[in-house]
Amino acid sequence: MRRDPFAPLLGRETSGGGSTPQNLPPGKPGLLISSLRIDGIVSGPNGMIAIVSSAQDRVYFLREGDRLYDGQVEHITMDGISFHQAGKDPFGNAVEREVAKRLNSTPGEQQ
Repeated sequence: MRRDPFAPLLGRETSGGGSTPQNLPPGKPGLLISSLRIDGIVSGPNGMIAIVSSAQDRVYFLREGDRLYDGQVEHITMDGISFHQAGKDPFGNAVEREVAKRLNSTPGEQQ
């Protein structure tokens, strides 16, 4: 069997803008930071709680320190959420970055 000449030589990871993993775990551990939509943020007796929706339109309540599929919730403010995202680049090197999502994003800004 011959190799497809148009297939990429290196596998792509989620954080590098590649395809979505097929077998995500259920619940919060299966959430991808890039696919989250912030629906609201409330202040509770035990700290801030972010209300987010997944790509499948399921609603989740996130708190600081919650682990997601490709990162962790670092900080929640009334304006948005900051995440610590971990993944791999197309060459397989580990990549870590801070991602901030705002509640009310401006036109052209990623939600």
